[in-house]
Amino acid sequence: MKPNSLKSQITMVMIVGLVLFIVISLILYLSKSSIKKQSQQSIKKIHETKIEIQPINDYATKCLDKLAKDAIVLLGKQGGYIYASQGGTLVDYSDTDEGLFYVKHNGLKVAYNILPPKFAIQPYSSETPDYPWRTFPYEKESSNSEIFEGYFGINNMPPLNYSEGPNSIQMQIESFIDSNMGSCMDLSIFEKQGVQISMQPSKTSATIGSGDISVTSKIPVKIANPSANEFTELSYFSTSINIRLRDIYFFAKELIENDIKNIKFDIGGARNNGDFLRVNLVKNAFTGEDLIVVSDERSLVYGKPFEYIFARRNRAPALHYIKNTKLEFSHNHQITQEDIFKNSTLKAYDPDEDNYTITITPSLPKTLNVPQIQFKVEASDGKLSDYQTITVSRI
Repeated sequence: MKPNSLKSQITMVMIVGLVLFIVISLILYLSKSSIKKQSQQSIKKIHETKIEIQPINDYATKCLDKLAKDAIVLLGKQGGYIYASQGGTLVDYSDTDEGLFYVKHNGLKVAYNILPPKFAIQPYSSETPDYPWRTFPYEKESSNSEIFEGYFGINNMPPLNYSEGPNSIQMQIESFIDSNMGSCMDLSIFEKQGVQISMQPSKTSATIGSGDISVTSKIPVKIANPSANEFTELSYFSTSINIRLRDIYFFAKELIENDIKNIKFDIGGARNNGDFLRVNLVKNAFTGEDLIVVSDERSLVYGKPFEYIFARRNRAPALHYIKNTKLEFSHNHQITQEDIFKNSTLKAYDPDEDNYTITITPSLPKTLNVPQIQFKVEASDGKLSDYQTITVSRI
């Protein structure tokens, strides 16, 4: 082969190699640029989607927060209960049930958390004249020491959590939120911006702690943007309400337990206040029925201290037992009231701190001309009463 011909072939190979190198480099460059551009567009698309759904996410969270607060405030004003018509779990009481199951206050039905005793177990009784027990405040007729603890009412406070029984405060908060979420979240305001939104019913879970209430709600929300061919979903929303509901609950429960156990316990007494918790007794809110307001200065809702308000149904005063119930006098002795009630204590104790009056019927005559007469000693708070009978005989 001639040298010139060999040289020409080498030159051609180099030219072809160079051309291939340039073509391959160009292809790689264009491919890399395309991938980078697609990546940037993808990032931009995701960023734009987040910007679009963020207002919806904020809106749903604010709605959940508002409903949680509304539920807590409402049950606090109604003795721990939310009625079915309000989105709660307790059956709605009729207007004729006032004085039986609730007291109306500020347009709301405040449930009784304290009810009179009934179906008592011996030695206690819920029926006069043996209420609260026959020889109250003595353990038995021969006793001299006085006992003021016993069975003076029923605790009708709702349970706090599921595990403790039906109509719990936890269940009612969740029920209220789920029942009202649909009306709270008006998503049509976002549809006007060109997106399509659909929402499924919510399922809420509440955890009641000492310092706050944590609420999480599963609300399946589907969002589509047809113009951008975008689609996304939102599911879980949460909020935390800074109310010491658990502490307030057990504070009120202790008040109730003391009130139904000890007839001399003053539920509205200043000594019951503590740790920024205050008790206020509202007497005669409804024909002798009382309201008890527990407020917490450390738990603010809508700028005001949280209040737990419950009603206390009127209970009868308990007449101090008169030991001498059968008295005998000589035929010529002129019997006086002092003779009948000598060494006896004419007084009573009212579990609701009501004023009471003691009456003796019939009125004691100046002279007793009949061989036997029975007196009734009655202690009454104007609505309910307790009594004891005394038999006086001439011999």
